[in-house]
Amino acid sequence: MTGLIVLAHAVLGIVFFGGLFGRWIVLGLAAKAETLAAMRTLTKAAAPFEWIVIVIGTIGGLLGIASAISQGRPLFGPLQGAPVDWLFASIVLVLSAAPLPRFVFIPRGKVFEAALAEATARDHVTPELMAAWHDPVTRAAHGYELFVTSTVLVLMLAKPF
Repeated sequence: MTGLIVLAHAVLGIVFFGGLFGRWIVLGLAAKAETLAAMRTLTKAAAPFEWIVIVIGTIGGLLGIASAISQGRPLFGPLQGAPVDWLFASIVLVLSAAPLPRFVFIPRGKVFEAALAEATARDHVTPELMAAWHDPVTRAAHGYELFVTSTVLVLMLAKPF
């Protein structure tokens, strides 16, 4: 059973990264689009990738925990008397990114949606919409999200400590 859990975790990790990069590509194209219609179409095209990141990422994370438990690994490393290892470091990194949806992505997403609705009502790209596309806080949060997920992937594969 442990092997199946580990395999499912790995497969979902691959799907998760596909969703993450797919979302970045489509939203990057949307931010550079020259027409409101193109922006709206590309924003809608990003929705399935967003679903993959949220749902598959959550399930994959839970399977990662199940995988560690099924292998008898201490999830809390030094808090359980075990040395700091790649698993504990990965958990700390993931937990450090956990507040991003609540404190950055959801509130800034509402600002973006309002700007998109206003631009749609005016039937042209507005400065507020462009500002929402290029929000530095959202960009930094997505950059940190990519850093965390990439680092966790490297830690899982390399197991450097």
